[in-house]
Amino acid sequence: MKLLTVSIAAYHVEDYLRETLDSFLIPEVTDQLEVLIVNDGSGEGVNEIAREYQTNYPDVFRLIDKENGGHGSTVNRGIEEAAGKYFKTVDGDDYVSADGLKELLSYLQTAEADLVVNDYHSFNDASGEMVSEMHHEFPGKEYRKIYAFEEVCGKVYINMHAATYRTELLKKMGRRLDEHCFYVDAEYNLYPIPFVKTIAFLEKQVYCYRLGMETQSMNIRNMQKNCAHHEMVLTHLLEFYKEEAERLTPEKKAYVAEGVAKILTSQYKIYLSYPAEAVHKNQIVAWDKRIKKEFPDIYHSVTNRAVKMLRHSGYGLYRLASYLCRKAYGCD
Repeated sequence: MKLLTVSIAAYHVEDYLRETLDSFLIPEVTDQLEVLIVNDGSGEGVNEIAREYQTNYPDVFRLIDKENGGHGSTVNRGIEEAAGKYFKTVDGDDYVSADGLKELLSYLQTAEADLVVNDYHSFNDASGEMVSEMHHEFPGKEYRKIYAFEEVCGKVYINMHAATYRTELLKKMGRRLDEHCFYVDAEYNLYPIPFVKTIAFLEKQVYCYRLGMETQSMNIRNMQKNCAHHEMVLTHLLEFYKEEAERLTPEKKAYVAEGVAKILTSQYKIYLSYPAEAVHKNQIVAWDKRIKKEFPDIYHSVTNRAVKMLRHSGYGLYRLASYLCRKAYGCD
């Protein structure tokens, strides 16, 4: 059995895919890797590159050519096909750090944790310069120590780029990510949590996340365009929370509430980024009233100062908040 399956979401990434795949060609560890190149209906450009690597390194790379179904469908398919002990997903326009990947695979040889976490960084597509680093720090943190997941709840929040899950856990969780939909990383962050009993942290960064491309779903213009996708993910996360809340430990319940609150805050950001009109204010008010009534734990888990300001003002500061949001994201 391979130690690690990496699922590469490949949709029109011909300009970046070689860099992505090359980052896994580390002689000391290739025998431990299964890299699935999941072409999400983007045609022969991706296939040609993937077949080249599959031919040259048949024990490492495998092409999966499928109809377009969105990012969630590539993760779903990757989980279905994965043969490695652990599973990680990487976008086809990003890459991994050699030192970080070697440390991760070294640890996975004897790992018992359900979730292994690495720090990561983002970089600017045009300049190649580092933009930010994501660290998962908390008092008394020990690298490689296996913690009960409840021990770190409220101290850190783990997202897709940092996470390496035990494959068996993902296969048995019984939930699939939304397909034909953006923003499903939020589902990937939270759906496995009921099954995660243990977690460990490693020191070196693995994931290198590319920023600054106009096509990225987190670009505010694209978030406006795909607002309905974001609403759907939020709705499904609320359903997930409602279904799982009674079965979760108090610590996990608070962790999931925090995660859903982050997506709720992001939803409000989208509404605020539109021109200040009554329809968008009403959307915020309607969502907020519903959340307060049906999901009070999530309502009170929102920490964003702008949202708290809106609530405190009875949404009277909506126009000011919209103006500041639009100015911050260059929407004017």
